[in-house]
Amino acid sequence: MAVRRIVLRVVATLAAVAVAVAGFLFVHGDFQRWKDESALDSACDGLLDRDVVRDVLGPGAVDVENTERTDMGLVRCEVQIDGGGSADIRVLDTAHVGEDRLDSLYTGSPGEKALSVPVGQGWTGLFGARPKHVVDPFSTNEAEDVTVSLVLGCAEAGRTKGLSVTVETRLDKTLDDPANRPEFARIATSTAAKASTARRCGARLGQPVRSLGLPVNETEYRPLGTAGGTCSGINAGQGVSVAIETERGGAPYEMCRLAGTDLGMRYVLVARFGPYAQEEFADNEEYDGEDVPSPDTPAHDRRPGDGTGWTTAKCSDGQALFTLEAADGRDGDEPGETVSSSELAYERAALRTFAERSAKAHGCSAPVRS
Repeated sequence: MAVRRIVLRVVATLAAVAVAVAGFLFVHGDFQRWKDESALDSACDGLLDRDVVRDVLGPGAVDVENTERTDMGLVRCEVQIDGGGSADIRVLDTAHVGEDRLDSLYTGSPGEKALSVPVGQGWTGLFGARPKHVVDPFSTNEAEDVTVSLVLGCAEAGRTKGLSVTVETRLDKTLDDPANRPEFARIATSTAAKASTARRCGARLGQPVRSLGLPVNETEYRPLGTAGGTCSGINAGQGVSVAIETERGGAPYEMCRLAGTDLGMRYVLVARFGPYAQEEFADNEEYDGEDVPSPDTPAHDRRPGDGTGWTTAKCSDGQALFTLEAADGRDGDEPGETVSSSELAYERAALRTFAERSAKAHGCSAPVRS
């Protein structure tokens, strides 16, 4: 009987321990779940869609770092999922554009080796990627650092006139697979929707992103006569015969690169709309540069010694800016260096064509003629 009692006590003790362990794990699991959900719900001032973030980045434990610059109209957070992906999210009131260079608007990858392409599908935005980041030198997997940046114009009469939502997402998924690319846009589009509501912006939102093109590599030249995107309509001449371009698709920042038969870059043309033009004007005013675009000078032909030629147009989201720069460094300002009148005439014609087509695609007025 004594032995039996001892056995029963041991069994009862083990059962109690098992129940306690199960209860601990249950409670701990619930606590971890609550902690993770709370962290995502409060991230970026509550502007994230928790379910979308989970779907994109994965189910692991959540680590969030919030950064707010209310004086600059900026909300920022970084979300890292244990064993999954990460995202760096920025939501900026565009009235503050140009006040903080550390959080300037997204235009493309560092050094602009590859041109960002339009998000399209009703969104005013850009889709670009940095070079692949090797997470583990002993692994064959490489994470993609991909950025989607959206600009929202507010329709409601309120304090907020516009918003910029920029999300850099890192996932262990290759962009080479077209099926993966929309995943990189989901956090940006869902955050834009929540920010528009929370900020009483009432912006017109785009459609769910079903497909995205690849960023255009710097080696993707095409004969200028076949250009049908941002370089369309520009004639060959003055050592220019090929182009690197993207589709337009409502992007707030467009670029066209012109090169010669030797593939040496000659000119870079850029169109900036809304806050992108606002930021460029603000930067030029801050650094007090000479012969640089200013909202008070609607058009300027590049002359020997100048770095930039530009023109502007009136749009629903403010003044748009179109610029041309000589990419080969030849501005006629060095001893013995000359820029012929025929070259300058070609530049003016190229800028005029670029600006007219870009402005028309965005529903703006005709660009100002100098």
